[in-house]
Amino acid sequence: MIRRVPRSINPSRLVVWAALIALIVLVLLPTFYLISYVFLNWGDVWVEVFENPIIGDENWRQILNVLFFSFRLSLSTVAFDLIFGVPLAYVLARKQFPGKGLLEDLITLPLVIPTSGFGFATLITWTTASGIGGFLGMNAGVIPLDAVVPVINVPLIVFIVHVALTFPYIVRTLATKIQSIEPTFETASRTLGANPLTTFRNVLLPLALPGIFSGAVLAFARSLGETGATLIVAGVSSTASIAIVRWTAQFKLATAAFMGSLLVIIAWVLILPVELYMGREKRSFTTPYRLPSSVIKRVMRLERYASEKLTRLKDFTPILVLVLTVIVPIVVVVNSVIGYWSADPYTGKIQGGVVYQLFGPANYFNTLTKATLTSLIVALVSTYVSTCIAMPLAFIIARRRYGSFIRSILKVPLIIPTSSLGLSVLLLWGSNGFNLVSSGIWLIILTHIVFSVPVVVESILASYEGSDIQMYEDSARTLGATAYNAVETVSLPLIKGGVLTGFILSFAHSLGETGATFIVMGRDVTVPALVVNMVEALAIPAALFTSTYLIVLSMILLTVIRFTTRR
Repeated sequence: MIRRVPRSINPSRLVVWAALIALIVLVLLPTFYLISYVFLNWGDVWVEVFENPIIGDENWRQILNVLFFSFRLSLSTVAFDLIFGVPLAYVLARKQFPGKGLLEDLITLPLVIPTSGFGFATLITWTTASGIGGFLGMNAGVIPLDAVVPVINVPLIVFIVHVALTFPYIVRTLATKIQSIEPTFETASRTLGANPLTTFRNVLLPLALPGIFSGAVLAFARSLGETGATLIVAGVSSTASIAIVRWTAQFKLATAAFMGSLLVIIAWVLILPVELYMGREKRSFTTPYRLPSSVIKRVMRLERYASEKLTRLKDFTPILVLVLTVIVPIVVVVNSVIGYWSADPYTGKIQGGVVYQLFGPANYFNTLTKATLTSLIVALVSTYVSTCIAMPLAFIIARRRYGSFIRSILKVPLIIPTSSLGLSVLLLWGSNGFNLVSSGIWLIILTHIVFSVPVVVESILASYEGSDIQMYEDSARTLGATAYNAVETVSLPLIKGGVLTGFILSFAHSLGETGATFIVMGRDVTVPALVVNMVEALAIPAALFTSTYLIVLSMILLTVIRFTTRR
């Protein structure tokens, strides 16, 4: 009797298939399910959005108004970011000065800070007497709540929040691109007599256009999808992401799903062409548009004057924008906690103090403790699962021909509005879909995995692309190691810094997420969502303390990230 010897399973192939299946089920399916839901339930969507028996097409008109407002806000935010972000990116990329590391950390801070806490800090700083207004001796805030930006007609406080939260995407993306450009071309231009601004326009700007374009798209998508901070400061205004949260709470699922699917499609249309365009090799941006000679002479005279007279202003103004939009709100909210600690500083009543609201009848301290535990469990579990998925995915992206396509798709969960993502996960896994998970902590975890996997993947790829891993692996293979053993014993130790950085970034992102969590959390409230609940309940001292708590936690995480990346 002949026995068949079973084939040994290739561990590498098994890991690849497991990673791809996890990618499809846990990341891609929840990302795009919302579009499928709209098509599968088109009859309900059509009636609720376009032919409601009571209000007709009022919901469709609201969708158009909200989308137009969101686009107006996002485009104006990106324009402001570019005006002040491009000079700051150049300073970071080309100049060395004391405190440069601190400046880089301050620019990165909005990427890890919980947006609901930051939104409340901004609101207190600019619109109340507890902020800058009180410091200047005013009985009200510096900015009225109904103040709007001229021409674009968007609330000023909302605009400030969106600038602060999108500014890093322009600065960090462009600074990285400029650092990769050989400075020899700029030196040659300067030796031929060109002033710094002319050199930037003729030499550096054409080469840096991919970075500018990519950063602008990311900033636009981030502004379009911002939810947590906007919920705090929006007032009667409503962006697309906020509308989804409100319609979901009102059980207008068809309207919310239709709006969410539109935002997913917009994110897809934005990111895929950019990724394909920037991914082409040997793309040239070195031939700038030729202006008429008379115009060129005027531009050069203006650039010469600006280079001689406005250099300090050009370098100082972007830093001032960063200080006013990010640093001042943080300082003000911490100072307000001290002022409100034992009692309301204006009325003297202990009921208006932080201690009373935390430990008095409302017992917000107990609520905050439970929310902290929920947030930590969600962040740890979702980040751990995401890291396990992201490590093999990073190798697949780096080594397979279809890797660039997977990397492009993974950008979509990062830029779609989190409220759209939360609604999609709710419909997929909840009672309207597979009916496997109800609203609560496990649905929050499934939601956070979707946007955590791309964060960890990008961090690992950054570490991978900056090393000679393939050469070391080839050496191990020549010594008899299998492909799986070479990755396990050689590659993983080399990229552990990227893995750790991705883990911390993902943890911070999960800890601060608000929009998607609001839709799927049920009774399991996280700390960022608790801030929104406190503000809506007018428990301002408790909200001040919780916002400070979140900001301090994010700054600790940022310090850990900085230490890790330096090592």
